[in-house]
Amino acid sequence: MRIGIRWTGAARPHAWVDAAEQSGAFALWADLSAEGAVPASTVAALTTDPRIVARVTLGAENPVTLAEEIAVLDLVSAGRVVCVVDTGELDADGAGEDLWLLRASWAARPLSHQGARWTVPSGLNPGAPTSVMVTPKPSQVDVPVWLTGAVAPQLSSATGLPMLAEDPGACDGAAQVQPATVALTGDLETDRALVVGWAQAGATHLLATVPDDATEDFLVRYVARYLQPEVAMPAFPRIMAEAPLPASLDEK
Repeated sequence: MRIGIRWTGAARPHAWVDAAEQSGAFALWADLSAEGAVPASTVAALTTDPRIVARVTLGAENPVTLAEEIAVLDLVSAGRVVCVVDTGELDADGAGEDLWLLRASWAARPLSHQGARWTVPSGLNPGAPTSVMVTPKPSQVDVPVWLTGAVAPQLSSATGLPMLAEDPGACDGAAQVQPATVALTGDLETDRALVVGWAQAGATHLLATVPDDATEDFLVRYVARYLQPEVAMPAFPRIMAEAPLPASLDEK
């Protein structure tokens, strides 16, 4: 299982992003907008290796517009985006239409659609084209999509897309990709038990929210040193993690 970082603080965003990449996190969860936490575009510009987990909520905004935002972010990040699709307040049919339109827009082919919620193109301008095409297309051939929200189970069953588990009991141990999310406490033994429990339940990717008062050092000296080896190395010898750091590293 690989551990990624979901950070909600507002202080020193650049230092946090740098520390998260140094920690070896497989992904960083960031917002598309600049409100709240670090915007996804900033994370993409400041990093080279981690995946950029970007969340979109279905319902209010046209899925074609959401697709354009994700496509641009995927290009800026050189194909590192994972899109978490929140079904919001939509029912299964409404969320299914929005999800289909979102993913169809990434194909960079002429698109026309008339459904219960959306008409694409809108047809508001006489003589307008009868199809649209989202450009530029994403860097990835297929942008990974993880589902969350009230009707995510129905959409997951219908599409085969993985659902972001929030409880170990919701994990599909047979799934090739089983993402999950957890809140770390800052207590080492508690957090060790948490991540090991998720790994045993079948999670393959764990997005961990760090405590509000955590510093950048928490990522490198706590998550990378104590937690990731617990679930990445068979029979991990804890004495390695708990031994004093070499002087050259301890000075940093």
